[in-house]
Amino acid sequence: MKYKIETEEYTDSHTVDGVSAPVTRSRQVAVPVLPRDLDVLAARAVVALVLVLTTVSITWSTVSIAHLLRGTWTAYLAGGVFDLAWCAALGMAFMVRFRPDRRAIVDRVGWALLAVTVTAIGMEGYRSGGLAVAAIGASVSVAAKALWWTLGRVTRPELSPDDAQWVAAQISTASAQLAVASVRRQVARAQDRAAAELLAMEASRRPPHGTVDVHATPNIPAAPAAIPAPEVLPAPAVAVAPDTTPSIAEKTPVAALEAPDQAPGRTAPDQAKRLSPGHPGARPNRGVAIPPRRPGHGRPGTVGQRTARRPRRAR
Repeated sequence: MKYKIETEEYTDSHTVDGVSAPVTRSRQVAVPVLPRDLDVLAARAVVALVLVLTTVSITWSTVSIAHLLRGTWTAYLAGGVFDLAWCAALGMAFMVRFRPDRRAIVDRVGWALLAVTVTAIGMEGYRSGGLAVAAIGASVSVAAKALWWTLGRVTRPELSPDDAQWVAAQISTASAQLAVASVRRQVARAQDRAAAELLAMEASRRPPHGTVDVHATPNIPAAPAAIPAPEVLPAPAVAVAPDTTPSIAEKTPVAALEAPDQAPGRTAPDQAKRLSPGHPGARPNRGVAIPPRRPGHGRPGTVGQRTARRPRRAR
């Protein structure tokens, strides 16, 4: 067995002064080399070769059919339809490789498309160069199709009758689940559509918002029942106690002024609210100014002077 040397990195620990830390180291390892799989190499080579030949065949058949159809750009598109349909048939044949019954149908469609292509190429070759050109030109597509058919027969898995039945049962179960999911989705979509239709019909029968249907019978509410008047009870007699609160004159008697020049006192309702000094609405004087006495009035010795107030009598 052959080996090849490769460099591999691994994690190890390194200790210095009693302290360990992880480090990464590398080493050389010998890895066995597996022998080449010749089957895989052969399959890759064959597939690549068949693809190249198929490309040549598609080009040749497209050009030939386009010349047969007057050589316009639409003729080239029409000529490519046959070969593209043939390639699609090859892909479908690979998809149903585990189901022989369906594989047979796909193979038949592929051979029918190939027959149409070969016929068109033969007619164009016979018109331009004779029978030999027609036969050789038509064999190009036949060779490419034969290679694909042979490759499919080589790589097609072979199943015993029991295994084929088991595979068919598994595919049937999965297909049934897929069918149930699809049917439920269709039923749900149909139910939603029916509900939407019913709602639309109901909405179409209603008047627009903010309008009144004149043909509809007005819904007049019934008159409320008469509410009996509440029974009036006689008010109980309330004994009124005599008012013993003294009047303002009795509670706070105003002392008589002995001096005729004294200003009369002010009662509570007449007194203005006094504001503290410095307030924007405060008044500069806090009392009532007394005008000076005229000569000949008042006591002797007080002419031209302000008469002093006497103290009030004790309350």
